Amino acid sequence: MNRITKGLLVLAVMLLSACGAQDVDLNVVMTGQGSITSPAGVDCEASCTASVKLNPPFIGNKIVKLTATAAPGYEFIGWNHRSCTAAETCDLAFSGICADQLICSTGLVYFEETIKPVFVDGTILLDAGWSESAVCAAFSSGEVQCWPRSANDEVGQVPPLNNPQQVAVAGNAACAQVDEGVQCWGHPNLIPKDAPLLYPPMEMEMLTARVCVIDQEGLKCWGTTGEISTPAVVNPTNLRKQYVETPQWSGHQFCVDDQGAAVCW
Repeated sequence: MNRITKGLLVLAVMLLSACGAQDVDLNVVMTGQGSITSPAGVDCEASCTASVKLNPPFIGNKIVKLTATAAPGYEFIGWNHRSCTAAETCDLAFSGICADQLICSTGLVYFEETIKPVFVDGTILLDAGWSESAVCAAFSSGEVQCWPRSANDEVGQVPPLNNPQQVAVAGNAACAQVDEGVQCWGHPNLIPKDAPLLYPPMEMEMLTARVCVIDQEGLKCWGTTGEISTPAVVNPTNLRKQYVETPQWSGHQFCVDDQGAAVCW
């Protein structure tokens, strides 16, 4: 075995040992009643800090699969984290940097993560909205609550609402269907304004600074400067925000089902 081959073997051993399984803290900040579990070492029935074991790949993000289970009488409505959706499972990505800032010969340093699962009383839940930055719920008591990722975000400051029936959220803004139409709040630069005339019942969803509804007349959308254009559809249903990935772009878009096909924009 020549010197170069020996050197490569030593480097490979260093990479495998340094960038293999590691332990890092996961902070679980829980609202409501339920549990968060993971085979990586998480078993929380209340807010807790768990030490999770990160496994290969050796370079890049390490993924920990989390599962939210609601307690009897409660419903899970979402996580506050960029890795997650409103689904009960989340592939949480822990990011790392090379400790030596060069080729990771001394391993990656991974950072602790904080995740905020939200469980609410299912007996009074009317509707829920989710985004990566906030989770909101409308209750039969007439109350709407929002749980932002950052405690200072304006979306958490819900104004008085007249008979809220639905809620949608996107980043640091949210909207609720009320008796007068749709009322929005949050960061001033992100609040949709000047809604068109609406005719309930409605489906409603939000993306950043935009809200769309399907009412008795069809599909309508508006943003911070008023009404915005929508795709041509005949009988739209199942309004939703959906993660879309193409060679040119990836992110959330509005989608509806129309004449047997999904239409996204």
